[in-house]
Amino acid sequence: MSAIRNQALKSKVMSAEDAAALIPNGANVGMSGFTGSGYPKAVPTALASRIDGLKKAGNEFSIGLLTGASTGPELDGELAKVDAISFRTPFNSDPVAREKINTGKMKYLDMHLSQLAPAVWQGVMGKLDTAII
Repeated sequence: MSAIRNQALKSKVMSAEDAAALIPNGANVGMSGFTGSGYPKAVPTALASRIDGLKKAGNEFSIGLLTGASTGPELDGELAKVDAISFRTPFNSDPVAREKINTGKMKYLDMHLSQLAPAVWQGVMGKLDTAII
């Protein structure tokens, strides 16, 4: 955190659990993604843990998930395990999420990666509530 010199920005730094707590039920969440090095890992894992606890307490909770491209088990896999993804686009390579998609438990839109950004800008994907990069 010492690398952040801007105090306004530095004051926004928080734990993955605190960041996950800011995401409401039903949110459309955009996450960076392009292979193993380009997607968030700590916040999605914390979010999956939070959602799992909420669901075990009898509460419904899911998000729409849009990424730049492929992600990995700490994102798609962890969220899919707890049935936290109501909608996913544009790409999926996780076996747990794939099973949910193929059995109809997760809505999925397979689109070319180059089409996602214009669709988001034009509002086709609905309002993007949160971005995690």
